[in-house]
Amino acid sequence: MALDVQRGVAGRFEVVVTDDGSRDGTTRLVSALAGSVSYPLSFTTHDHAGFRLARCRNEGAAASTAPYILFTDGDCVLPPDHLRIHLEERRPGWIVAGDCFRLDPAVSKRLDARSIREGGSGAFVPRGERRRIAVKALRAKVYQMLRVPLRPRVSGSNMALWRSDFERVNGFDERFVGWGLEDVDLQWRLARAGVRSRTILHRTAAIHLWHEPAATFVRNGIGTANRWYVDDPTRPTFCRDGLVKPDDAARVVPLSLPAAFRERRRIAA
Repeated sequence: MALDVQRGVAGRFEVVVTDDGSRDGTTRLVSALAGSVSYPLSFTTHDHAGFRLARCRNEGAAASTAPYILFTDGDCVLPPDHLRIHLEERRPGWIVAGDCFRLDPAVSKRLDARSIREGGSGAFVPRGERRRIAVKALRAKVYQMLRVPLRPRVSGSNMALWRSDFERVNGFDERFVGWGLEDVDLQWRLARAGVRSRTILHRTAAIHLWHEPAATFVRNGIGTANRWYVDDPTRPTFCRDGLVKPDDAARVVPLSLPAAFRERRRIAA
């Protein structure tokens, strides 16, 4: 719905909805929408086998055709100028890094379809959230100016980059199963390939609707296989299981914690 009211980008974008094996009618909903919107709309899905956001994003990118890719999440509402601003901020050799305003449960319930259609979603963002993002935007500008490595930080809810750069590192690493850190890993591999990050927070941020955390959510991934993997500096820049998949004989197995790491975590608990 928020995509229907984007300003200044008519005929300049396509949308791919990527689904992680939902069984709630998502497929029927997207099919119905495809016939009523003014932009190309397509859909990808796969059997559900854990929280596989990296695979979803790769499938969405592969199904798209544009040379520039913007990622967001299904729990986010985009302000009416979001796409236009992202297109204006494109620069060769950069990934655009953003974030989102976070609404609490009560405000999330009040943000209705009419407000989104009329372009009024921004009015629901609390003053405190605006201050938080403003401070983060200023800090990101300083990081960018000082060329601080891996800053400003990329967030999958509001990030954009050139397809050529995405393909250069083989997209998201699909060994990340369970919540978190696949976007941190992508930024690290892009940096190794010479792609720097620049902030867009001074101009736009997505609006995140509250929901219960994913079952696999652990803040910063502490103690998880994803955390262990993202901290491994020997992982390749061109990931082993991304847009291009290994053949069946060499398929990379899902991440698991090394035995010694599991034992340390058990003792600590």
